[in-house]
Amino acid sequence: MPFLQRLISPLRRIDTDPDKLVEEAYWLLKEAEKNHGVWPAMTAYTGVATVKVQIAQYLKEHRDT
Repeated sequence: MPFLQRLISPLRRIDTDPDKLVEEAYWLLKEAEKNHGVWPAMTAYTGVATVKVQIAQYLKEHRDT
């Protein structure tokens, strides 16, 4: 019953365009490059970028069309 699992998933409420999330992740990675050597900043930028890409992937795979 994957359909039922999607209906009750807390991620179902995410209402955003997956492509927009990937664009934002790309921008964050560019910012991380600008802060090369500043480990806290690089870690923060890349961490958020990773989460955005993972959410975008989830939305593309599970969103009802």
